[in-house]
Amino acid sequence: MRGFFFLIVLLSCFVSGCNKEEISEPYFVWDGQIYITTHEPINVDELSEEVGKIEESVSNPVKDGQANGLPEDTALFMVEGKHLGTDETLDGIIAFQRGEKFNIARQLVPDLKEEYIE
Repeated sequence: MRGFFFLIVLLSCFVSGCNKEEISEPYFVWDGQIYITTHEPINVDELSEEVGKIEESVSNPVKDGQANGLPEDTALFMVEGKHLGTDETLDGIIAFQRGEKFNIARQLVPDLKEEYIE
């Protein structure tokens, strides 16, 4: 079963291709960093505090609180034992609420950030 799942993911990546001009998953800007949403679930008891909400849905987010593919008022949370991203880190994590569930968003590598935020 794991092999099948891996094959599906690999084929999805191959079919969608890599496009430096566009991020295909919903993403947002928070604290000067770009976060790419994932489907990785996280339990509510792993969340610490709400840090804010998505304020504006736009096609090209460049300011804190702007998102592409997430609705306005999407709640953002710190994760226990994790940190927000900085220009020096590669592993910033923030949680976001999707309906009744919570998922993880991961920091875009700072070197790539300049391609998306002017």
